Amino acid sequence: MIIGQKITAMKPVHPLLILLILLGISCSDEKKVMVFTSTEMFLGVGEDGHLRSITDIPTGTNYLAPGIKAPLLSIKIDSTLYAPTGATWDNNLLTLYFPGEIEARLKVEEKAGHITFELTELGPMQDIALVLWGPYPTTIQETIGETVGVVRGETFALGIQSLNPKTLGGYPWADNDRMPQFNIFDQEDYSDLSEENKGYTLYRVEAAKPEPFGSVLQAYCRNRFEDRIVSNMKHKNYVSPKYEDNGVIGSKIALFGCPSEKALETIGKIEIAEDLPHPII
Repeated sequence: MIIGQKITAMKPVHPLLILLILLGISCSDEKKVMVFTSTEMFLGVGEDGHLRSITDIPTGTNYLAPGIKAPLLSIKIDSTLYAPTGATWDNNLLTLYFPGEIEARLKVEEKAGHITFELTELGPMQDIALVLWGPYPTTIQETIGETVGVVRGETFALGIQSLNPKTLGGYPWADNDRMPQFNIFDQEDYSDLSEENKGYTLYRVEAAKPEPFGSVLQAYCRNRFEDRIVSNMKHKNYVSPKYEDNGVIGSKIALFGCPSEKALETIGKIEIAEDLPHPII
């Protein structure tokens, strides 16, 4: 058992607290744990490239849903998603290993209010259709912000933010990137928006999504090097043109955890820190 292949902190955190949490994580699976921290949260990533914890630092509460797979990043080849089988940390880069000798290198930055992950290298690139961040399963289920990508419990909130236009909040359900949409007119009582009647999709974007165990956070990015023929807006053969946007390289997300009442404030700080559009009204 090796604990804490990487441990850093943005503010003074008693080493014993992190050690005790890591002991709990590592004793359960006998794997190395790489730890990435912001002020209020740390993420534990196992040597298989899957999350081992999403932990509220002040209380030591781990909000990662137990028993649910949590790949940091997956790749899609043809119609199959492949999760990482290994991970290493070296030279400030997190490398994920996939079947077929495919490797992904992620630049990780720990900031005061959030942690960023940016895909800087991926190869061999041939036939990789997209990359998927998550889904990251959490036990939080009190308030699910599908579009904004935030889940809030009574005391703590977790969130995912896409940091550039080509990284889309949600899950790649369809090749046209149009999300399933809840239709209030599909039910008899138009005023009923209860959980059991709304299904699993309420809005067109599912950066956060309710699940029976709590919720998930997720985002993805496509390779658009070639024109694609997709089904879209009642057309079977719709041309989705290629983009000169460097494909999935440069896809970037932020993950954050904070007290529930500070979720909106934290998103604003992320927008400013990452030079994103930031409404002030």
